[in-house]
Amino acid sequence: MSANPVATRSSLDFAFVYAAYSLRYLYLLVLIPFYGRILGTEGYAVVLSALSLMNLAWLFNSWGLAPSGTRAVATASNPDEIFGAQFTARLWLALLVIPGTLVAIHLSPILAANRWAAYAAMAMGVVSAFNLGWYYTGTHRPRTTVRLEVIGFALNLSLILALVRSPDDADLAIFMMLLSALIVSVVAYWSCRGEFSLGRLIQWRAGLQLIRSSGYLFLYISNAMFVGAALTYLLGLYASADLVGAYGAADRLVAAGISIMTPMGHIFIPKITALFKSDHRAAYQLSRKVGALLLLIATLGAAVSHWFAAPIVALIFGPGFEHTAELLKLLAVVFPVNAAIIVLGAYLFIPQHQERTLAVVVIIGSVVGIGSLVLMGETHQATGAAYARVLGDSVTLALLLLFAWRNGILQKLFSVVPR
Repeated sequence: MSANPVATRSSLDFAFVYAAYSLRYLYLLVLIPFYGRILGTEGYAVVLSALSLMNLAWLFNSWGLAPSGTRAVATASNPDEIFGAQFTARLWLALLVIPGTLVAIHLSPILAANRWAAYAAMAMGVVSAFNLGWYYTGTHRPRTTVRLEVIGFALNLSLILALVRSPDDADLAIFMMLLSALIVSVVAYWSCRGEFSLGRLIQWRAGLQLIRSSGYLFLYISNAMFVGAALTYLLGLYASADLVGAYGAADRLVAAGISIMTPMGHIFIPKITALFKSDHRAAYQLSRKVGALLLLIATLGAAVSHWFAAPIVALIFGPGFEHTAELLKLLAVVFPVNAAIIVLGAYLFIPQHQERTLAVVVIIGSVVGIGSLVLMGETHQATGAAYARVLGDSVTLALLLLFAWRNGILQKLFSVVPR
């Protein structure tokens, strides 16, 4: 019997995407020590501040458009109108993001003192928002998505290693990132130039409608960034700088671990979205298989984080971060909890247009987590922040399970039997 071509392609996509994503971590392992040695603390602070500004500009200029576009184009016979509405929505948002970012630059002493780096970071955030990852993912081309990312990493790393030579080159590093982002965007749009019409690229009314309809997706996407920043900020009100640093380091390790589950979405979310339109039974069956794989990966990650926290932290951060290892042990449970949240949210709720429920649930979970730290912060400090993170995520998962049960999603997910 011949192999199933769809299954074979999914397996090859899976292997290709994860192999390519491993380069992201190699990129960071090379670049972060390089910044530390060449730019020094002050230059590195400029880069970090500029990248924070870039991420905020990217977040707001992207809104909830990427998952909305992936969902729409995965089931569309003619993506031309979807492409135009997505492009125009980003133009509308840029008209708001650019003035807001300029104000943020003016209010920040470090960014105001390094205006060229700040302006380049703002431009990079806007350019990044126009990336076509959502389109290639939605049209079942995850390999193209990661190829473009790898091109960007390679260009960025090559330019920075070749041209950044002193602490005064912090602004040059940001400009090199902007240049690589522009090159990748040009390659991406040129590669699919025959798939959209220039005459339909600007659709002002459709763009505004898309922004309005993507608000709940924005709340869902931005929630994780907001909670991470809020918990770290609030902890600083109760704890010393070294405890804040210990928690921040543990939180970054957790975020890196959770991000390992992201590439799978490039492969399976558009497949599941398309199946929900044609065959609900097959959609739930595939969701169950992907969910089992995600939970297995997350459980292994939790076990490794708990039992090997000390050597992992020592290898990455060096001596002086012993408290980070203890916090990582506490946060290990976050891996399977977030895997379940991803399965319910990204693979089941969003494809079935239930993002309003999803947004409400994650906001409630965030309020519980932040409120818990307010109550525990003075007494338990960094440990309290870890407990607050676990509690907030657990409440989010519990509410998602409750709504999934009330909507019949859980029953359908676990009642599917193989043909």
